[in-house]
Amino acid sequence: MSGPPASRSGRSRLADRLGVPRLSGNGRIVAATALDSFGVGMFIPLNFLFFLLTTDLTVQQVGYGTSLATLLSVPVAPLAGSAVDRWGPKASLVANNILATGGYLCYLLVDSQVSLVAVLFVVLCAERMYWASWPAFVADMAQGEELDRWYAFTAAGKNASVGLGGAAGGALLASGWSGAAVLIVLLNAVTSAVTALLFAFPGRRVSVSAALTGAAGGAGEPEDGRGTGGGDGSRGGDGSGSGSGGSGREADGAGGWRSLLGDRTVFLLIGAQTVFVFAWLVPTTVLPVYLVEVRGLPAWLPSTALTLNALLIVVAQSTLTARLAMVRRSRVIVRGAGLMLGTVALLALLPVAGEGAGVGLVYVAVVLFTFGQMTATPAMTAVSATVAPRRARGRYLSVVNLTWTVSAITGPALVGALVERHTPVLWAVLAALTALGGLGYHLAGRMAPERLGAPRAKPATAGAVE
Repeated sequence: MSGPPASRSGRSRLADRLGVPRLSGNGRIVAATALDSFGVGMFIPLNFLFFLLTTDLTVQQVGYGTSLATLLSVPVAPLAGSAVDRWGPKASLVANNILATGGYLCYLLVDSQVSLVAVLFVVLCAERMYWASWPAFVADMAQGEELDRWYAFTAAGKNASVGLGGAAGGALLASGWSGAAVLIVLLNAVTSAVTALLFAFPGRRVSVSAALTGAAGGAGEPEDGRGTGGGDGSRGGDGSGSGSGGSGREADGAGGWRSLLGDRTVFLLIGAQTVFVFAWLVPTTVLPVYLVEVRGLPAWLPSTALTLNALLIVVAQSTLTARLAMVRRSRVIVRGAGLMLGTVALLALLPVAGEGAGVGLVYVAVVLFTFGQMTATPAMTAVSATVAPRRARGRYLSVVNLTWTVSAITGPALVGALVERHTPVLWAVLAALTALGGLGYHLAGRMAPERLGAPRAKPATAGAVE
């Protein structure tokens, strides 16, 4: 009779060492995130190319249309946040995937720049809703150390799924079949539709009663403003939740935008993240241009460096996050910023290194950046999902999403202006922004230590997913 419990205990201890959250009963949620990421990864090679292959639009028309659709979608972010707070993250995730399904199917109808902008706007609206609802969904499912583990585990899983999807999409495009692009878009629409179904029926109901007990605390709620008590499934299996007690008036009142506007910690964190996320330009925007066009290194180097980044996240993310569970989240993010500063310093040394040493230096820099990324990202997401009052969580997450938009819009212009003739200035700017971001999180941790504390500060059994 003692065999099975000992076996379960052994599996539990192994999961704890690896940083894997408690997955039992949440298979549909894991499947939904993996399937959605696979579809996105499969579509990535076509993100810009699809309209060039299937319409008479020029590269310039597609580029301008994409930029216009992106700008038009920016005001949608706060609306998406309000929707999450009013109807809950589960309903918003379902709506996000239904909207994405319709948007991808409409890709097949694009025949002009106007229709291009309209269709991209729909897809981008779905994306805005996703980033306001997904972190909130996880924050309703777990708390404490388990919350960070979920963010780390899904980040690793998404990287793996995106990689597999990218390989599948690339193989289809490489086949030379004329219908490959259309098939990929259709498959992406199908994965979004199935994901919507999985989130609509996640297999678990969550009890929100304990979560609502702390909702009246507003911006000064204890434990990061996180009121979720029990619950091991998605938010409101019955559609309730969002910390508003079902009251739209409550969500729009003191617990809504007003509670954020009067919260200095929230404002400091928004500013800190706005400058900190410029560091993420290094692997995606800076390296491809700098290594090949400026330093004359092999053209295969940036892609293999990004592959190394993805593989490290898949292999090490969950375990690393588990090792940091006793450290205050603000300090974890500062450590991540320090590692990224080391990356910038190493890349600034490339001009004095030969080609062979330069290649090695690049890989060391990418490994350093990846560990900084893995250190900071789950803690940043956990802070974003828990620092605001529960009933304003979706609103805050929607603003956090816009911090990435700032770097996405201004970053390429910054890199383009400095990378060729003023490279030292570029490194100095990126280092300064990264350091300011780390400093902002440090100050926020000093200002509100109870809201940016260690994940394992209290037992996470109440929000554990069992």
